[in-house]
Parts: sequence; C-alpha cells; structure tokens
Amino acid sequence: MILTKAYHRFAETIIDDEAVLMNIDTGQFHALKNTGLAIWQLIDGVRSTDEIGAELRTHYTVDAAICAAEVSRFATQLIEAGFVDAG
Repeated sequence: MILTKAYHRFAETIIDDEAVLMNIDTGQFHALKNTGLAIWQLIDGVRSTDEIGAELRTHYTVDAAICAAEVSRFATQLIEAGFVDAG
C-alpha cells in the first residue's frame, strides 16, 4: 500500500521533536513523535508501507513482522484521521 499525505486536509507544524497535525475539517489535533514521527517523515507518496518498514528497520532493532504490523496499524490510524490517503 502506497501512502500519500492528504495536504489539503491538514495543517502541520514542527515543535521541538514533535509534529503537530490539525485536521482542517474536524479541528482535531494529533501529535507525532518518536517512531510515529519517523513513519510520518517517510510518507512521500512513493514508498509503500513495506518500504517504510524496511527503512525503519535500518534505524531500529525490531522484528520484520512486528515492524510491518505496527507500520500498517499506524497507517490505518493516519488514514482514519484524514491525514493520509492510501493507494
């Protein structure tokens, strides 16, 4: 699954080591830091969730299956919050 940021649906600011996202339609805020922020920064409309997981594994010691499941879970949360489209 390829992830693309839905720029038309959110506003983003970086504060210290955290990304703060606001859904423009709902006004809800979400803060991303640590691994969530790393995944967010890798979402470029080109990489698949598998490729994002592979990139994360170059920086973190984590089992491939666990990493894939966590990236998929987080991607689903981002899609449901309206920040990302999947294709």
